[in-house]
Amino acid sequence: MLNYLEQTPSIYSAVVKAIIAFLPALIANCLPVLAIGKIVKKPTPVDLDHRFIDGRPILGRSKSWEGLILGVAGGFIVGLGYSAVLGNVLWTVYGGLMGFGAMFGDALNSFIKRRLNIPPGEPFIPMDQLSFILVAYVLVKALNLDILVGLTLSLTELAIIVYVTLVLHPLTNLIAYKLGLKDKPW
Repeated sequence: MLNYLEQTPSIYSAVVKAIIAFLPALIANCLPVLAIGKIVKKPTPVDLDHRFIDGRPILGRSKSWEGLILGVAGGFIVGLGYSAVLGNVLWTVYGGLMGFGAMFGDALNSFIKRRLNIPPGEPFIPMDQLSFILVAYVLVKALNLDILVGLTLSLTELAIIVYVTLVLHPLTNLIAYKLGLKDKPW
């Protein structure tokens, strides 16, 4: 299927390829919102409530170990599925790294928000929507994992997924808010 997408020059195939390529990061980014607070009642903050040299929280209570583990596991599981379907075990590594990149990018976004005195849950556009995608992309490209699994991620796929994410992120946040999974609709 991926070979077909690589050889079929249409906007449809480019969008499908981008979504397939970034699905582990997309899943990793949304899983913690679904579980933390509903399944895990008292999550453990990644920063263990420590403060940075500026006196503000390093990341804040919204970044938890449980969410981090769940996000990376989600990316890994998507990669495991790709491995089973496509017959290349490196997809598992790809998915896990995409999941880790998404979680690291989200944590980096929180770190920057705390430095700028933006409270958890308050919007920081466009970084809230893009930090997880950008860090996942950089990690995969830095290790050439896209090439190793037979998928060439170009700036075109990155641009497509950025556009898709900028459209879907507000929509999924609104849905999570309506379902009571988030306190705010952004």
